[in-house]
Amino acid sequence: MDDGDKIEFFFILLKAVIIILQVYLTFKYQGDNISLKDKISVIIPTYNRAKSIIDSINSVLKQTYHNLEIIIIDDCSTDNTESLISNLDDDRIKYIRLEEKKGANFARNEGIKMATGKYITFQDSDDLYHLDKIETQYKNLIKKKSDFDFCKVCLHFNNSFEVIFPRKSQHKQIVRKKILDELCNGNFISTQSIFAKNEVIKDNLFDINFPRLQDYDLVLRILPKYRTSYSKQVLVDLYRKNDSIGNDNKKLNRSFHLLSLFRKIFLFLLKI
Repeated sequence: MDDGDKIEFFFILLKAVIIILQVYLTFKYQGDNISLKDKISVIIPTYNRAKSIIDSINSVLKQTYHNLEIIIIDDCSTDNTESLISNLDDDRIKYIRLEEKKGANFARNEGIKMATGKYITFQDSDDLYHLDKIETQYKNLIKKKSDFDFCKVCLHFNNSFEVIFPRKSQHKQIVRKKILDELCNGNFISTQSIFAKNEVIKDNLFDINFPRLQDYDLVLRILPKYRTSYSKQVLVDLYRKNDSIGNDNKKLNRSFHLLSLFRKIFLFLLKI
């Protein structure tokens, strides 16, 4: 092979390497260039949260992703929640008032049944989304080709102190895809952090018997069956107030009792 042939061969080889590299990069970063078109359903149960629900809804309306339907299920509020929501001028909002008080999980399930979006996520009437919450999780779910995504949340306690979940100590296990193992030590996936395909949620409704820990029960049922991804940013601010369900110890004890049997079964299945 003379020098001319060597040079020609070198350029052919270089061109082949460039093409292979381009194909590799296209697949590796395709999640960063996705076309955001799908409708996403945001479900908000509420009961007597007139003082906070408008801020909560506005944090959804102001999202960087706009193709949304916001399904608000009012669990028979006795304050002026309905009149406040009726003043919001946005056709993405669907307000439904239940005829009888049934609890937050029943309200969430009613919203799930009504959801027409390709994906479902949740908000509570006293919490706030970060502006890019939905877009970030949507992109991450598609990039990772998962069915279920969760994000970090910041839990605020009466404006006195705050805690980030998942905690730093849990990251190593989560990143290593040991999410189920880490969940056995306690929950770190709150309802508001969930972003999932419509069918995943519709096939796994909230258990209405859980007055608390409904998110823990849900993720323990979902994660063994579906591909899961993790958005590492804090995307939701949760506010724990004096009258929050999260402060009701009787409901907590009842929920732990319900969860204990399922958790034992779950741990047993992990060992099989």
